[in-house]
Amino acid sequence: MIKITTGKNKGNKLKFPKALDIRPTSQKVRKALFDIIGDDLIDTYFLDLFAGTGAVGIEALSRGAKKVVFIDKFSKCIANIKKNLQITKNEQNADVYKRDYLSGLKILKQKNVYFDYVFIDPPYHKGLGNISLLEIDQSSILKESSIVILQHHKKESIQENLEHLKIYKRRTYGECTLSFFKYCLKC
Repeated sequence: MIKITTGKNKGNKLKFPKALDIRPTSQKVRKALFDIIGDDLIDTYFLDLFAGTGAVGIEALSRGAKKVVFIDKFSKCIANIKKNLQITKNEQNADVYKRDYLSGLKILKQKNVYFDYVFIDPPYHKGLGNISLLEIDQSSILKESSIVILQHHKKESIQENLEHLKIYKRRTYGECTLSFFKYCLKC
């Protein structure tokens, strides 16, 4: 069971497709993530990449994000995210795309959408975290001082400094690590 931890949707129980091999971000990690972000989340644009259950993006909406975009390539995940948005009454503040992460980022770039926060939670041990960071670093979907958060296995080797993304914080919770990057055009 997945529960929203804080905000207007606190306590709402979310559904998730058990048939797929997805790894929902635990309640402990979600709470820690949003406690770190704090009130800076209010009225922001948030991207949930590799959205899976949608729990992270819905938690962002619950805590005051203005708009969340969810991207996942699996139809069951997309249908589930839409159900969870209905359960939490957040449909009007969300866009949901059934795309792989690369084509999803391409669409956002074409639409000139800019995000304050990007949360990336790819499957572990496949190198998708580093590829995603590189793609986002070179895309035009971030604002100056945007924050990119990568969830990855604690033993995965992650690039710490790209052209525009610079790591500034890392927290580990069991097997899971959250790496925080700040976007800077002229770093």
